[in-house]
Amino acid sequence: MKRILTTHVGYDSGFSKKAILQTDEPVNAQTFRLALESSSATVFTGNLIKSDTVAQWNKGDFYVMDFSQFQPNQDQNFGPYYNIIVDAPEGPIVSSPFQIYKNVIEHSTMSAVAYYFKSQRATGEWEAFDKNIGFRGPREGTVDAHGGWFDATGDVGIHMTHQSHTTYFNPQQASFSAYALYKVMDLLKESSNEYLGIFIRRLLDEASYGADWLMRARAPSSSFYKSGPGRKNAYEPVAKNRAIGFEYKKSSAQFGSATSADQEEITDEYYETSFRSGGGYAIAALAAASRYPYPSCEHSGYGYLDAARASYLHLEEFNDRYTNDASWNLLDEFCALEAAVELYKASNEMGFLFRARDLADKVMAHYIPISDDSGYFSVNETDRPFFSATDEGTPIIALLNFCQIEKDKNTKAKILDIAEKAMRFKLSLTSEVSNPFGYARLFYQDKDGNRGHQFFFPHNTEMAPWWQGDNARILSLSTAARHLAATTKDPVLAQQLNAFADDQIAWVLGLNPFDSCMLEGAGRHSIDYFFKRRFDFISAPGGIVNGITSGIDNEEGIDFIMSPEERPDIDDNWRWAEQWLPHASWYLYAIAMKKV
Repeated sequence: MKRILTTHVGYDSGFSKKAILQTDEPVNAQTFRLALESSSATVFTGNLIKSDTVAQWNKGDFYVMDFSQFQPNQDQNFGPYYNIIVDAPEGPIVSSPFQIYKNVIEHSTMSAVAYYFKSQRATGEWEAFDKNIGFRGPREGTVDAHGGWFDATGDVGIHMTHQSHTTYFNPQQASFSAYALYKVMDLLKESSNEYLGIFIRRLLDEASYGADWLMRARAPSSSFYKSGPGRKNAYEPVAKNRAIGFEYKKSSAQFGSATSADQEEITDEYYETSFRSGGGYAIAALAAASRYPYPSCEHSGYGYLDAARASYLHLEEFNDRYTNDASWNLLDEFCALEAAVELYKASNEMGFLFRARDLADKVMAHYIPISDDSGYFSVNETDRPFFSATDEGTPIIALLNFCQIEKDKNTKAKILDIAEKAMRFKLSLTSEVSNPFGYARLFYQDKDGNRGHQFFFPHNTEMAPWWQGDNARILSLSTAARHLAATTKDPVLAQQLNAFADDQIAWVLGLNPFDSCMLEGAGRHSIDYFFKRRFDFISAPGGIVNGITSGIDNEEGIDFIMSPEERPDIDDNWRWAEQWLPHASWYLYAIAMKKV
C-alpha cells in the first residue's frame, strides 16, 4: 500500500497545508511536488520528512509533506485543482485532486452542515406526539415539548446531555447546538469572510427553531427537561415508548440496568438540568435569541430574555439540587459563565457582568501550573485534570468569550495569560511524541486514579462502557485554538495555534490514517453505520460521525471499524459511525472562528 493522504475538501490559501504519504513498502524518494491537475505543471516542491513510529497504530510508515508556503488565490473564493506527486523510481504516487483557495472549507462544507440540522428536526409523527408527551417513571402529567433535533443517527430522542452520573463528563448536546448556531452567526458577521447573505438567514431559521424548542423544554421550576423526548425501542410505535426521561444520579441505564435504580427515589429534579447538564447553554441560547428577532419566532425578544434570566437565577440558587453530587464543579462554572456572558450582552444589566466576573475567577482558580509557561485546568477542588469526550476546549473558550465583555485590563490580561499557558500545554502534549497528523492528545485520569497522556479518549473512565470517537473533542480544541490565535499578541504562538486548529479539521475531513472523510457527502471513504450486521441507520448529508478511537483492546492502538467483516465480534459500530449533534455543532463553531 502506498497512498497520499490529504484533506479531501481542500486547503485555505493563507493557512497551514500538509499531506502525508502512508506506505507499508520502502519509498525511494526524498521530495514531493505540488502540481496543477489540469496541466501537471509543478508549482511547488518540498522534502519528504519521515515520521517515527506513531504509538501502536500499525498503519504503516508516514512521511510528512508540508507545502504551507504555497499561498495562491489569497483574495479569491475559487481556485483550480492540484495533486501531490511523489516521483518514485517504481512509479509516481499521486494524490486525489484538491483545491486551494481562501475559505475553501467554509464554502464547501458549512451549508451542508447547516442543512444537516434541518434534516434532524423532530417533525412528523414525533412532533405530533411530543405536543402532548408524558414522563417515563413516576412523574405525572403531560407537556408540549415538541421540537429539537434528533440526537444521533440511531437515536430519535432529544437530549440536553447524558452521563450525568459521572460528575465530570456531561457532554453538551442539543442546547449547545442551539447556542452554537447563534454564535456562528455572530462570528460570521464579525469576520472578513464574505460567506453571508442567505446562509446566515438559514442559520437564523435553524437557531430560532432551537430557541422555540428550548422555551417549550422549560420546566415549571425554570430549569429544563434534561433527556427527552426519547424512546426505548426504535421498532416500536412512537406512542408506545416515547416519553420525557430522567437520569439516575449514581449510575447509568444507558447500557443495561442502572445499579442504583432500587436505591434512588425519582423526584422532579431527576428530569431536569443543572448548569452542566445542559442548562447553561440553554440559557445562553435563549439570551442570544433575544438579540435575533425572526419572523417564525413564537416569542418576543423580551420573552426569550425574561425566560433566560429566570432560568439563570433559578439555577444560580438551586443548581446543587440537579447535580449528581450536590455540588458545583468546573463544568457548571464554565457553562454558567457562557450563560452570564450572553445575558449581559442581551440585557446590559451590570448584575450579569458581575456574575460573569465571579464565574471567570472560579474557572481561572482551576488552573494548575506545571511550569512557568504551561498548565492545565482541574475539574474540581483537587488537581484532577479536566478532559472530555466532547468539550475539552470549552474552559478556554468561555474565558475568551468573557474577555469580549470585560473592561478591566488586568482581568483581561490574566485571562489571556492563563489561556496561553493552557494551550501551550495542549501543544506540548500533542508534540511530545511522534504525531505526524498533529492530532490533539489529552491528559487523562481514569476511574482508578491512574493518569497519563494519550491520543484518544480512554476506555476506563467513569463513563465506561461509554467511549467513542473524539471528533467533537478535537473540534472544540480547534475552536479554542482559533479563538486564542485571534487574541494573543504572540505571533509565533498564533501561528502554532492556527496550525494545530487546521490539523484537527483536516483529520475530520480525511487527512487521517484511514483516508476517510467523516463529514457525510464530502470527500471519500465515508463510514457506514451497521447495527446487528444490518444498515438500519443511514447517515444524513452534512453530519459528522463519532470518529476514530484508540484500539478496541489497546489504548495505544487505533481503530475505525467500517464494516462487519473487519471485526466479526463487533455487530454495532456506533462508536465510530454514528453521527451526533456535538460533532456538527463544534465543526460549525470551529470553522466560523477562523478570523482572516
